[in-house]
Amino acid sequence: MSDEANLSSIELEAPASALQAYQSIPRQMAFSRSGSIELVSRDTEQGPIEIRALMEETSHSLVERRYASRGYKLSRSADVTLGAYWEGRLVSTFGMRRDVGVLGADQSFPDEMAAMRARGWKICELTRFAADPEGPSKMVLASLSHLAYLHAAHHWGADYLVIEVNPRHTGFYRRMLDFQTHGEQRLHRGVGAPAVLMSLSIPYGSTLVKKHGGKLAEGRSRTLFPYFFSVDEEAHLRDRLADVYGYGYDA
Repeated sequence: MSDEANLSSIELEAPASALQAYQSIPRQMAFSRSGSIELVSRDTEQGPIEIRALMEETSHSLVERRYASRGYKLSRSADVTLGAYWEGRLVSTFGMRRDVGVLGADQSFPDEMAAMRARGWKICELTRFAADPEGPSKMVLASLSHLAYLHAAHHWGADYLVIEVNPRHTGFYRRMLDFQTHGEQRLHRGVGAPAVLMSLSIPYGSTLVKKHGGKLAEGRSRTLFPYFFSVDEEAHLRDRLADVYGYGYDA
């Protein structure tokens, strides 16, 4: 199966909540822009997309309704949620949690998470993906991922991203975003489904963005990094994040 097919077919195992993957958002579920602030827009072959900062009520409503429709339970809400709009509707969300001593991954991977902190890692947890597979999925995921790592690094001072995924999806995250696994597969205690802990070094990811970001026209790639913004666009992206979330950063 191709990576494009994998991108649109990733789903959570039921019952699940914290295991990260794409959940489909049906077309009949409409969400307005009223509870969001635009960060940046991009042109794609399927039409323009807007990446927006979602306010708590908007983001929680979307994720809660999608997860509840499959019998999933939500744990701690995301501290920041970004969303992508396409054809006037919300087609994807992407949540982040700042490490304040406990994250969702601590529940099933306490030793691994403790070891990361003992090594001095400053962690940001990625959580609560939801997406419409009919949209421009690669560009959407790359755009959300790029803004997420910029926010994590420049606002929270994080140097690692962590995520829990279903074991079937570890190959996807490794190939497409260069995430690495930690420890063995575990039973996610909160949902009774298998999980694997993965991480990405933000400084290492930054080198991949500098090398590949914005270079989609140079040829087909089996990773998502050419779909990221170019490094020259990062200053504007940091400015927009700072404007919306009210923080300074080191240029």
